[in-house]
Amino acid sequence: MVKDQCDVLILSASYGGGHNQVARALTQAMMVQMPGIKVATVNFTDLLIPFFTRLSRFGYMQSIRHFPAGYALYYQATGNLAPDSFWQRRLNRMGYSELILLVNRLQPRVIISTFPLPAGVLSQMKEAGDLNVPVVTVITDMAVHNQWIHANTDLYIVGSPEVASGLMGRGVPRNRIGVTGIPILPAFNLNRSREELLRKFDLNLADSRARAPIVLFMGGSDGIFGTTRFSRILRDLPPETQTLVITGGNHELFERLQPYHEKYPNFRPLQFVEDVAGLMELADLLVTKAGGISISEALAKGLPMVIYKPLPGHEEANANFLWRHHAAIIAKSERRLRTAILRMVNDERFRQHFQHNCLKIGHPGSAEAAARMILNMLVPATREVKRYSAQLRSEIRA
Repeated sequence: MVKDQCDVLILSASYGGGHNQVARALTQAMMVQMPGIKVATVNFTDLLIPFFTRLSRFGYMQSIRHFPAGYALYYQATGNLAPDSFWQRRLNRMGYSELILLVNRLQPRVIISTFPLPAGVLSQMKEAGDLNVPVVTVITDMAVHNQWIHANTDLYIVGSPEVASGLMGRGVPRNRIGVTGIPILPAFNLNRSREELLRKFDLNLADSRARAPIVLFMGGSDGIFGTTRFSRILRDLPPETQTLVITGGNHELFERLQPYHEKYPNFRPLQFVEDVAGLMELADLLVTKAGGISISEALAKGLPMVIYKPLPGHEEANANFLWRHHAAIIAKSERRLRTAILRMVNDERFRQHFQHNCLKIGHPGSAEAAARMILNMLVPATREVKRYSAQLRSEIRA
């Protein structure tokens, strides 16, 4: 747990990797723009009961793997909760007293939520007069959902004009919305030569094949992916195509893919990759799930996508956003997946059309733009900070 005082407090969560990735992106961008600024990131779920945190995280991962329909029902149900409903106000009390004590100790000058649950708690704190600093919510998907929307939020950072329109349709004033793109790491704003990247990732192609397509498979922070039957895809690809699969923390998948590397020399499974920005810049096609951060990174690099079996809920909304802008193909079956990949690989003109559309809606400087807006909201460090007695703490917990 963070102990020192800070200027900016970011409340994140470890449900998938996206929320923490946004926190890192904002931290890097703010430190560049204001050297010496103190930024603290806290996993909000760590403030809750540890057993509940572990159980809910396990339940989330199991539901998206084995019971996506159940997750879809939860997404729809919470999306329809009114801000002043009984259940929403109960959600807004989760971790309330612990968060008050944390804020009192760290004394931040602005607080950012990259996860919907603490955004509601912070709004409740402001309503009760228990918080007197600006609150920023970063919506990490290309969709509007009620769990992100709370009356006392001072600024929403969103990924697209469509999300901004959705917020305004639900009563959020336009001057409280920043359309910066979902914040991604500043590395996605860099451009490097293809030769440099080929050497870095040990893809030293012969001169005659220097423009051979590179297909990148990504399945999320822990390597979840809808299929491991890659042989049906690999056997139909042009033999010079380079195929890379990032498995992340899914060690079982990594081991299962090893035999393919022996049969197909241009196929390679990878575990954790530090320089995802470089790999996306090098790739010609990304096959992935529809997480808000991954698709934002790909858009920034102008990388066409095939979205495979998006989960009902936020992933489906993200995939539909890409489809509306002709930045991705949605494949809901393995047969459709093979067809989409082959069309993208074999038809360069077709692929370039998608690439152009990705660049049109991408935001490579999203973290920098969001950081500027947030830093402009910093309240003076000399403000009065509330201190809570033991009696008040017990009343809050009650």
